[in-house]
Amino acid sequence: MDKYIFTYLIIGLVVGFILGFIFMNIISPKARKYAKIKQELDQAKDELVEQKQMIAKHFSHSAEILDNMAKEFRRLYQHMAENSTQFIHSDKGASLDFDSTSDSDEPKEIMLDKQPRDYSDNSSGLFKDENKS
Repeated sequence: MDKYIFTYLIIGLVVGFILGFIFMNIISPKARKYAKIKQELDQAKDELVEQKQMIAKHFSHSAEILDNMAKEFRRLYQHMAENSTQFIHSDKGASLDFDSTSDSDEPKEIMLDKQPRDYSDNSSGLFKDENKS
């Protein structure tokens, strides 16, 4: 009988520890708080990973757009350089003379009789009393 009592005692202790562990982790308010905080932490980690992926995707797309813009700018610059030499050299005899009546040998000077004023001769009426009118 001593042998059976000792085995029942060991089985009882093991079952007691298991029930106590379950009771402390599931039913205890601290355990519920811990589980809730752990769930929030996992959720925040998932959101952080998702946000990092979204930011990496955004910057890679922005870099691709900027690269395309740089390529298009180079194409535009090459196009303008090629065509500007074509247009300048195609009209060798024609000159851009907008004032055909004046002689091109004389330097053009603008003569002003008086220096222009930055004010008017008439009063603006800003300081005029409304009661006197």
